[in-house]
Amino acid sequence: MKKIFFVVNVIIAAGFISSCNNREENTSNPEVAIVDSATISSKESEQREFITIPYPDEMFSFIKQIGSDGKSTTHLNNVENYKKYVDNKSRALNFGIYATDFLYCSTFDYNIEALKYFATVKKLGDDLGISGVINESVAERIKKNVGKSDSLTDISNAVYFSAISELEKSDKASTLALVIAGGWIESMNLVTNMLKTYKADNPAIVRIAEQKYTLSNLIGYLEKYQGDPNVVEVMMQLKELNELYDGLKEEKIKSSLTTKNGKKILTGGVNISITEDQYKAICEKIKTIHDGFVSGK
Repeated sequence: MKKIFFVVNVIIAAGFISSCNNREENTSNPEVAIVDSATISSKESEQREFITIPYPDEMFSFIKQIGSDGKSTTHLNNVENYKKYVDNKSRALNFGIYATDFLYCSTFDYNIEALKYFATVKKLGDDLGISGVINESVAERIKKNVGKSDSLTDISNAVYFSAISELEKSDKASTLALVIAGGWIESMNLVTNMLKTYKADNPAIVRIAEQKYTLSNLIGYLEKYQGDPNVVEVMMQLKELNELYDGLKEEKIKSSLTTKNGKKILTGGVNISITEDQYKAICEKIKTIHDGFVSGK
């Protein structure tokens, strides 16, 4: 069986490792390892497929850093909706959604809500056959760290990636694809609802525009599992969103090397811009897809 090796953005991964070293003792799950790809033998790498997965906490941490006045629990998926998810598709999508809600609550200090969402994630994890990832020891660590936002965020990150790893090891790749899609849509829905007004130079708006590349990668991943009709259905919805993203203007920036405070800085790449109408259309499409996922239909 071809193995999938999940690669997280280097900057994010480095920050995660650093935060784990400075926060709660033994925060990282012992079953979760961040591996330097350089240590993988060439023979092993030939049997693995390298992809980049969307990382829900990246967006939340960024929003918190620049200011999170619009934070609210209003747009989280109600935990009571869990009862509606009786098939694999709805369970997988909403496992991703609830796991992202758990991350959101952990990041923005909604401690009581975080416990509720963790309990719901555990229920869906049991339904999906990955109960070993979310065991009593993890539950105890979460209860112990309620009120410690950084520690709770680290634990929720570890749970998220443990679940991903367990699904991959269990040969449930199409289920995993749905989990990732649900998590990404939820993170986008929550963030767009936090932003009350459009401002072209708002770093958060720019970050949403840059999700064009993440969405493209996600669709490319889903395309590998077109034998699953549930994956195909979700993929087609995301492709409709991608069509809106395709309309965004991209401008290549000439590379240049400058010196600041004695350090060499390389600039360049692609600048992406989004108009107010484009932003509103993308937000509406995200909401439509999200509401469909949450409905369980």
